[in-house]
Amino acid sequence: MVGNVLLLKHAESVPQSALAFARLFEEAGAPAGVYANIFASIEQTERLIEDPRVRGVTLTGSERAGAAVAGRAGRSLKKSVMELGGSDPLIVLEDAPMESTLDNALFGRMFNTGQCCVGSKRIIVIGKERGEDFLDGFVQRIAALKAGDPADPATTLGPLASEKALDLLLDQIKLARKEGGKVAFGGGRIDRPGFYLEPTVLTGISENNPIHVQELFGPIASFYVVENENEAVSLANATPFGLGASVFTADVEHGRKVAAKIESGMVFINQPVWTAAQLPFGGIKNSGFGRELSELGFGEFVNEKLINVAPPGSPPWGPIK
Repeated sequence: MVGNVLLLKHAESVPQSALAFARLFEEAGAPAGVYANIFASIEQTERLIEDPRVRGVTLTGSERAGAAVAGRAGRSLKKSVMELGGSDPLIVLEDAPMESTLDNALFGRMFNTGQCCVGSKRIIVIGKERGEDFLDGFVQRIAALKAGDPADPATTLGPLASEKALDLLLDQIKLARKEGGKVAFGGGRIDRPGFYLEPTVLTGISENNPIHVQELFGPIASFYVVENENEAVSLANATPFGLGASVFTADVEHGRKVAAKIESGMVFINQPVWTAAQLPFGGIKNSGFGRELSELGFGEFVNEKLINVAPPGSPPWGPIK
């Protein structure tokens, strides 16, 4: 990996996934020691970060975890890359085709049961009438999702990762309603074994509602209707996060201009944000810093060196003519 070996401290809930990664490296013929899992406590991980043999740290996690890890790495003068939370806006311009945009919005919000850092968590539609139509279409689509075993191909709504995650979302829905928000659809736990939440749409989330600046990490969409493009961009940027964003329009060049105004590390035009090995991935603001994937991702953990050569007898300063 560009001359580096990798120590992975995985989330406590996925040890089998970590072991599977190790097997893939072994099966691919990677030399021993190139990849190693670290089954460590928080305190042990802190000591690992401080170890002089470790020269860089990258984290995917919460703002709180990012601040702790980046702070400890910084005190040891080590490079770090942080991929943290997001509250991505999906802006629907006035000329966006309705049906395909609805399909994209459904995928962008409900992919992986909404447990995605670049999920389209805030849907922003320009125009009152189009907003009403879009909300109706979106609700129809999420109402058709079928909860079930994630290993069953017929399932279109899987469970949340843990009971803790489910309880947090239920608390956030409760808080949204308490502070004046409305539940346009869903809002409750599904009565079946497992940690299932009804796909949910929240409306009426004012800037004074705490949910306005929180990340909803699950199958919950905040839905907004604005009068014009400037309001849409302003609302899109009214968040402490800046990971990804989407703009839907029939005019791609105009979409580029709107994308340039959005405060985020990534903007996709006419698609929800997705990821691939060749595309740099990362955000700004409280969503972190640095980039993963692509050539930029490799460059984050490469030490660049200058070697300047002059012929014998050269003067001590300046370029040689």
